[in-house]
This record gives sequence, C-alpha cells and structure tokens, in this order.
Amino acid sequence: MDKAGNSRKGPGGPTLFRQIATRLAAFTLLFALLDVAIVVITYSSQPESLAQELLTLEASKAQSGATPSPDLLAGPPAAEHWSVRFIDPQALRGSASTVASGTLMDWTRRERIPGGFRISGVRSVVHEGRQRWLFMQFEGDGIRPYVPVIVNEIVQHVVLPLIPLSLLLLIFNIVAVRRVLQPLRRAETEVDALDPENILLRLSEAPEPREVNTLVRAVNRALTRLDESMAILRSFTANAAHELRTPLSIMQLSLDRLPPSKLRDDLQADTQHMTRLVGQMLDLAQADALAVEPNVPVDLADIGREVVAAMAPKVFDVNRDLRFDAIGDTRVLGHAEAIYRIYRNLIDNALAHAPGETPIDVTAGPGPQLSVRDYGHGIAEDDLPHIFERFWRGDRRKAEGAGLGLGIVQRLAQAHGGAITVENPPGGGALFRVSFVPTT
Repeated sequence: MDKAGNSRKGPGGPTLFRQIATRLAAFTLLFALLDVAIVVITYSSQPESLAQELLTLEASKAQSGATPSPDLLAGPPAAEHWSVRFIDPQALRGSASTVASGTLMDWTRRERIPGGFRISGVRSVVHEGRQRWLFMQFEGDGIRPYVPVIVNEIVQHVVLPLIPLSLLLLIFNIVAVRRVLQPLRRAETEVDALDPENILLRLSEAPEPREVNTLVRAVNRALTRLDESMAILRSFTANAAHELRTPLSIMQLSLDRLPPSKLRDDLQADTQHMTRLVGQMLDLAQADALAVEPNVPVDLADIGREVVAAMAPKVFDVNRDLRFDAIGDTRVLGHAEAIYRIYRNLIDNALAHAPGETPIDVTAGPGPQLSVRDYGHGIAEDDLPHIFERFWRGDRRKAEGAGLGLGIVQRLAQAHGGAITVENPPGGGALFRVSFVPTT
C-alpha cells in the first residue's frame, strides 16, 4: 500500500514473462505440427518405403508367443485379404528371398492391382527362441493402411524429440528470460520506493538490455523535469506569499484607522486569516526547501522558552494558560528557526481547536523530543490517518483553517530525520510529540 492507501497491484493483464512463455509454447506447437506435416508428406510420396516399414512393424508383433498375436492376425487398418503365416525356409530357396549365394533375406513387393495395390513380403523373426520366416500379404487402397507406420514415425521423430526440446525451452524461459527481465523488476521496486519527500532519488540504470536502459533513462529524465517543475512551483508559492505580506500589512493598518464597527471587525478577521494563510504558505515552501545541517546542535528547551514568551500575550488575550516545562538534556541536531516554527504551529493548532479556557502544555524533553498538549475533545479515530495531510480538514478543523499547519510540522520533522505522532492521552485532549536526532 502507498501513502494514500492505494493498492500497488498492477492491472490484471498477462505479465511479460507469461507472454514470452506463451509464445515459446505456441512456437513449439507450430514446430511440432510442421514436423508432422513433413513426415506425412514425405512418406505419402514414398509408397515403397511405407510398405517396407508397415510389414516390418507388423512382423514385430510375432516376436513372442506360441502363436501369432491377435493384432498380427487382424492386420493393418483397412487392409483387405490380409494373410499371415510362418513358412518353411526350404520353400524359399531360389525365390525372391534369396540372393545369388543362396542366403535368405527379407523382401517386400508392391504391385498395382485394379482398385488399389497388393503388398507381399517376408520378414525374419525370432519366434520361440529360434529364427523363423513370416510371410504377409494384403490388399488395400489409399493411405489408411499405412496409418500405423505414420503414427510410429510421428512418435519416434516428432513426439519423443520434442519432449527434451520443450524442457530445454522451459529451462531457457525460466533462467534466461527471468534474467533479462531482472532489470525491469529492479526498476519496478525502485519506482515503488520513490518518496515525494526525497525528490533527488533516481532509478539505477542497467547497462543491458538496451531497451530497459532506454526506458529507465527516460523515466529519470521525466523525474528530473518533474523536480524542476516542482522547484518552480515552490519558488512561485514562496515569492507570491512573500509579496502578499506587505499589502496585507498595509491593509491591516488601514483597517485599524477605521471607526469601530462590526464591518471593520469582520474585515480585520478576514485580513488576519489571509495573513495567517500567507504565512503558512511561506512556511510550507521554506519547509520543502529546508536543508538541516547534520552537525549543528540546538537546545529544544531554549527555543521552547523563546516561543512561549513570544506567544504568551496572544494566548492570555483569550484567557488561556500557556505552560512550559523542560525535562532532562534536550540538545538535538537541528535548525533553530525550523524548530521554532514547529512549536509555533503546534501551539496555534491547540489554540484553534481546544475549546474554552483550557490550558496548553508545552514540553521540551525528556531527551530529543518536544510535545504540545491541549485539553480539548481530542481527535476522532477516523481523522487520525489524515491529520497530517496538507489541506485536509476534518470536524476538528474550523472553517477558517487552511489545513497546512500540521503538514508543515510533519515536513519540518522529516527534514530533521525525525517524526511526529499524535495520541489522545488519558484525561482528554490531544498530545502531539515530535522526535529529533540527538547530539552525540
């Protein structure tokens, strides 16, 4: 889940790995079909070879058993007038089964007959432990009788070779393709790790493959352009807020010279609200650009006393009590002006949201932390996940608020390498605690 609570799950489409695997499987299947077609066409154009292979295949069924097997007696599919029998070798002397020296041999003869062809032949087989001669003959038409031969060739020369080939393709798919896609997975992880608070982060550029390197470099260029655009926007916000301060101050002085009236009071309230909003916009722009020196120590207690002294008149005017306490060693590494803003924004937040004449407690310590507590109604559980979002307003925020104060505090705390937390302590109210990096 990202900071906005959105799931990082991608679209439900197939992954690149799955697409490559599917294409490899389709290529293997296409290669197998092509191989089958070549086998069928080749043997169909060589009827003599088909006849020899068919008789050899049928003769292999007589290699064992006291009598020919039922498959042998049934013959090839669609064979007509199939006959098979063992014959006496002496009867073959001087026939086509002998050569000039009189040695017996296998033979096959294919003859054209009306309506088809006749296949005859003799095969030497080992039957009941001795060599015997098997005579076979049948008639047929077309390619159907040769189906067993073609199927056997497909199994021997297509199916069996493709099994190890498919395994090799699968291994290649897993090892090689995953290795090629590894830079993409790393880039995805780095993109997920990009933090809006650290806009200087960039994706690492893998030297290969070139397509991934080109994509990553394009993303880095886009991040650089986005960084430049954000810098321009922050500069514009800061400049606009700074330029608005003077006319607002002049407007406030002019309103003070007007005769007392309800209209003047309303205009003064609106001007004060605009002044506060402009001040927060300037604080926000400066907070985003803040660079904290890692070796500058400051004392939280000293800054806290300064802020309390400066804001006490404002708090006393509304019959509120502002109490300060320092506990232990409160030295940290930080930016004094930024910490001053943290105190000020938290106290302003307590003044705006805690009702009546309840006090506000400001504490430095114990250790590298500060806290501000009010005694109001606390924060609703549904509001806690959103309390530090910029420009967010819940039931706790009044209409004149801009929703920037706590967001500024969080950004300043993060710039110090620290964090801000909020809780509803026993006794009511809200307790904001900001932690810092201690001095060594």
